[in-house]
Amino acid sequence: MRLVSIPTRLFPSAWAMLLCGLLASLPGFAATTPGETASARAPGWATPLNGTFNLYRMSPTLYRSALPARANRQQLEKLGVRTVISFIEDSDAPWLGDSRVQRVNIPLHADRVDDADVIEVLRAVQRAQTNGPVLIHCKHGRDRTGLMAAMYRQVVQGWSKQAALDEMQHGGFGDPRRMEDAIAYVESADAPAIRRALVNGDCSTSPFSTCLVQGWLQQRFEASAD
Repeated sequence: MRLVSIPTRLFPSAWAMLLCGLLASLPGFAATTPGETASARAPGWATPLNGTFNLYRMSPTLYRSALPARANRQQLEKLGVRTVISFIEDSDAPWLGDSRVQRVNIPLHADRVDDADVIEVLRAVQRAQTNGPVLIHCKHGRDRTGLMAAMYRQVVQGWSKQAALDEMQHGGFGDPRRMEDAIAYVESADAPAIRRALVNGDCSTSPFSTCLVQGWLQQRFEASAD
């Protein structure tokens, strides 16, 4: 019988390739990127539709994404999007063009979001949904959009805080290490209090919020004018 000799000295790159092959064959081993999981997506998580601009379907009437390009407009039209709510300062006109889609601009910074901002956004989403599907977006579709998506899950859809955070951090929307401010807000937010304010028509959960003070001053001014 002829024995086949196996080289005992391999180039480092060859050893690396051999090691990678062995690891890949092990059960449960898979290469993942931050924010993604090796297992299948959890039931109920947003459905990925287009990775070029981080487009996901959260529900039949709510989508989330990064800032779309003009080339993405056709897909959004096919999805029936009737309203676009943007969390960045830049106008959506460059990519929407002459589209008849309704545009709502609510500029936000993830490190400065408060309950009043969340209530304003959720109220705008619910109002817009009466006319058809809505797209919410920021620049990357990650932190500002992720924050509002997580609060929508809790306040409107009744998800637990942990379930909303799990989707936010592991749903594939981006590196959770870049979402620290957004995650911090979601972790500390009182979703039931925000839900009550939303239902009652209040602009904030705090009686001393700027929006409530402004509303009170406006009422006093109108009363004195009469």
